Amino acid sequence: MIFNETNFYFHNSIVILSFVKNILIKFRETVIMFSILKGDNLTMIKLLDDIYTWSVFSDEKQLNFNGWFIQNQSSSFGNVVIDPPQPSEKDLTQMQEMGGVQQIIITNQHHLRRASVILEKFNSKLQINSADSGKIELNCDSNFSNREILAGLLKAVVVPNNKTPGDTAIYWAKRNILFVGDALIGDPPGRLRLLPEKMYADIQRTRDGIKTLMDLDFDTLLVGDGDSILSGAKTAVAEFINSN
Repeated sequence: MIFNETNFYFHNSIVILSFVKNILIKFRETVIMFSILKGDNLTMIKLLDDIYTWSVFSDEKQLNFNGWFIQNQSSSFGNVVIDPPQPSEKDLTQMQEMGGVQQIIITNQHHLRRASVILEKFNSKLQINSADSGKIELNCDSNFSNREILAGLLKAVVVPNNKTPGDTAIYWAKRNILFVGDALIGDPPGRLRLLPEKMYADIQRTRDGIKTLMDLDFDTLLVGDGDSILSGAKTAVAEFINSN
């Protein structure tokens, strides 16, 4: 076998570059997640392209409650907010400077949170799954159902047998991103769990319902409670399923 020095160095250069790229990605994720530790960020931070987040730390739950802001992907639908916790005045100013909030999507009846603040500021359109719509204090502009497309780009995916009948994951297929409310909790960092067993009517059926998410092609999981997983998220969900 003839040793080809050029091919050898080329191959090893590719391997090294790939390794360095992965290290840089993990370093960026660590820096980002550290910056939102315990909800101390005073303004929204850019987590991914066109996706911003702000957090409020719950002393009771010892978790971040996370809100998500998706910058305008379509002039027809405008900016989208998902599951908003209390925004600071700086958050609201930043949203205003980015064009306001046209759509608010709530993943379940318990994640209405401080949507009223966003509504009052921006006169946004409020949406929630029809199965949960009658159980919140605010009037919805529209109710959505399973597999419906929201804001022109997001798919509503009901997670069956979860905390509420309308608990919905929000799937951005083009970006391989999945948003969840109470379906999964990011705790400890890099891993996933459910809420306490007493929150569910049938814990085994709830665990089985999570398998629905495996039908989706996603790499990033942005959670309403706890720490999000920016890469390798589907593997983390599979590990959760296999451990229960």
